[in-house]
Amino acid sequence: MNRSQRKAVWRLVERLLPQDEIERARHLPFEDMGYGYDPFGMERETAVLAFLVARLVYRYWFRVESRGCEHVPRSGAALLVPNHSGVIPIDAAMLAVDVLSNLPEPRVVRTVVDYFASDLPYVNVFFARAGQIIGHPKNFEDLLRHDNLVGVFPEGTRGVGKPFRERYRLRRFNVGFIELSLKHRVPIVPVAIVGAEEQAPMLANIAPLGRLLGFPYFPVTPQFPLLGPLGVLPLPVKYHISYDEPFRFYDEYPPEAANDAQTLRMLADKVQVRIQEMLDVGLEQRSSIFGLGLSRYLIRKEDRDVA
Repeated sequence: MNRSQRKAVWRLVERLLPQDEIERARHLPFEDMGYGYDPFGMERETAVLAFLVARLVYRYWFRVESRGCEHVPRSGAALLVPNHSGVIPIDAAMLAVDVLSNLPEPRVVRTVVDYFASDLPYVNVFFARAGQIIGHPKNFEDLLRHDNLVGVFPEGTRGVGKPFRERYRLRRFNVGFIELSLKHRVPIVPVAIVGAEEQAPMLANIAPLGRLLGFPYFPVTPQFPLLGPLGVLPLPVKYHISYDEPFRFYDEYPPEAANDAQTLRMLADKVQVRIQEMLDVGLEQRSSIFGLGLSRYLIRKEDRDVA
């Protein structure tokens, strides 16, 4: 953005946000390198503009409820590790808004996007300016050294693109986040997101077409491709985000344990079990998918008795 565009963003912020949130936006942690960008390419004004849009979705479309935010560290590096789902990875944006809105002092969640996003024109630049990064190990390490909150999705695109019949059944976690935690001595905060699985139920995956277009999958949902471009809009489900006590495996294991594949696998499975338990509890506690006491037909058969 040029100078006039950046000023326009702040005028928009002052019109659309209440005073307390204006102050939070102005006090976002930001390490300006002298050109309006931080070392990872984030631009404060683009990040704030993305927050404005995502905040509307967070409050009025998904009507997000969260609990346990006190488990998110107020300072220092940490890994936020949620489940990943929903065909379109909106859950990452909702997590970022939730943390930014609920911590006593605002913190930016630097979520990691898949490599294929780096090949998408304009989208790749926007992601970088809004504070997101490509999931290269060096990026992880640099972010943690700069005391960032980093959102890691160990299921990757396998979680986002799983069929609806397998909703809320976690794909086996990759182990890279455990390696990072042990090497850099940073806590792992388990996060469970309930609701995203139903925002765009994947009924089928036309994998060959996805590969042809350069995507990890090509979804068929109740909305897409039947409704054309409008079909990418998610259903107005209700999100529930919960955080649990952090894992601090580095208190028990030395940094050298990061080189032991068996240890990494065991610890990653331990985190996965905790998040699966959190999801199961969240499913039992929600009254309905849309938060209105209606439309329970999408709930898994085994959940209907408790919904």
